[in-house]
Amino acid sequence: MRWKSALLLPLCLVTTACGTSAKHQALLERRDAIRLADTEREQVAREQYRSVNGFQDTRWGMTRAEVLAIVPGAIPTNAWGDLRALGVVADRPAVIDYVFADGQLAQVSLRFRTPGAVRGDFRALEELLTLRYGKPAAREDSALDAAQHLALVEMSNNLSEASANYHAARSGYRSPTPAVGSFERQREADARNDALTAHYDYALESTWKDAETDLVLSGTQQPGARGLSLQYQSARLAPYLSQELAVRAAQRKVEQSREL
Repeated sequence: MRWKSALLLPLCLVTTACGTSAKHQALLERRDAIRLADTEREQVAREQYRSVNGFQDTRWGMTRAEVLAIVPGAIPTNAWGDLRALGVVADRPAVIDYVFADGQLAQVSLRFRTPGAVRGDFRALEELLTLRYGKPAAREDSALDAAQHLALVEMSNNLSEASANYHAARSGYRSPTPAVGSFERQREADARNDALTAHYDYALESTWKDAETDLVLSGTQQPGARGLSLQYQSARLAPYLSQELAVRAAQRKVEQSREL
């Protein structure tokens, strides 16, 4: 029996479509298998990871038990198993927090007492860290920023005044309109006030990047409040720590919502 040509084309299309669909499905399954294998390989590598760096004698990737063996006085501080200890670092009393991501040490944060002006203690610690890790990769100083902003505003206004005086001397005519308007004068006054305020209300930050560790030294001083902290974080475990902290934040919101 002969197949009519009108029936052959749909049959070919169906056959081709089925073949293409099966091939596509096989590619998807292969892709998923590769992703699963990569995920399992990464999980094993992460669990076995122990850095040669960390904070003092601790190393990134250590378990809580391993950290407790090195810092026996540390105590749990939350439901997630983070640890806290009191110590003296660089001759300064400090509260030391050991933060874990999926059960592995990923971050160590130090909070120092600051009985005096924060800037002095900040610069002293920055000098010590520079001796060990080199020049900071980045530095921020809100007081310096305020002073630089004031200098720029003053320079702009002074240039406008000088230009107006120059043209008046050349032409013998002085415009009745001030060279620097009220908006610019107010802007300069605000910038000067910000610069003065920044002498006792400021924020400082310096960062370093070691082979396996990111460091952030932060200092803040406000009327009635001071803060000086140093954070060590594992570059290798940083993505897992971010996920961990996001999950914790979501859980806190759920707990807080139950109180309302």
